[in-house]
Amino acid sequence: MSEEQNEQNIKDIHKIRQEQIARGRIIVRTSAIGIAVNILLAGFKGAVGLTTNSIAILLDAVNNLSDALSSVITVAGAKLAGRKPDWKHPFGHGRYEYFSAMIIAAIVFYAGLTSLWESVKKIIEPEMATYTPISL
Repeated sequence: MSEEQNEQNIKDIHKIRQEQIARGRIIVRTSAIGIAVNILLAGFKGAVGLTTNSIAILLDAVNNLSDALSSVITVAGAKLAGRKPDWKHPFGHGRYEYFSAMIIAAIVFYAGLTSLWESVKKIIEPEMATYTPISL
């Protein structure tokens, strides 16, 4: 390999690394916005759900909380996956993204089972809906 090819390879590797760093920053920024919005939505929906005694609104608040947690895990996975290769991991740490996706899938699955369970309980033991001026 010529000296010119070596220099070009080094430039290509540096460019790829810079793109990975930029991608990580975008993931962190987007996730931070998502976390903040989902926490605000969860608080608002939780308050409305408790005030109106609505299981649907409460479960929607739980959904927003699981979305916020998923964003936190996404950020952690991206940070871990973005680490430089070392002697134990010569191809890098990209598998952390797969692992974080599996954790998110488990959280979503658990949230779905919880929603199913709570909905079935409300079907078996229904409560009379009340419509107050506050709930409307």
